[in-house]
Amino acid sequence: IPKESVTRWMKSGDMEVLGALYAFLMDPKCSIRVVPALTLHDYVDFVTNYFGRCFREDPDGDWSHGRYAAAWDFASWFGALWKDPKTDKEELRSLKNWLGSVYREADDTLRHCIVTGALEHLLENREIARFFSDWKKNIYLAEAYREAAEWSDKSNAKGSPPGN
Repeated sequence: IPKESVTRWMKSGDMEVLGALYAFLMDPKCSIRVVPALTLHDYVDFVTNYFGRCFREDPDGDWSHGRYAAAWDFASWFGALWKDPKTDKEELRSLKNWLGSVYREADDTLRHCIVTGALEHLLENREIARFFSDWKKNIYLAEAYREAAEWSDKSNAKGSPPGN
């Protein structure tokens, strides 16, 4: 599949198209068919656009993600990128900053979703928690970090395996 076609589909306004494309791109058996291959930056641009819309619009389609599903998938994807030694730390910083931006601009409902659907799970990993620790000093993000860290601490104290 030509990369040119995929990048055109990434700009679709249709959430179902974006959701189907997301499913395609996150499946290594499918994404390998894109020639030339997408870069991590291509993925980051697409995922932040798509998940940003999922967060704001909370769609209920066959392919598109509701806001909580998007938050869970974001946490999972970020965790996978974190573990991959080939991942450029600048891309991880970009994703962290993007999530912070979405949180700052969100209403209380979306903020709760970001904390419980993504941040709590990310902070289970102690290294990722350290990576996000600058949020503790940010007037707009400190509460999100505190709430997520409290949950993560309770979860780890109950015998759940802590993140590496």
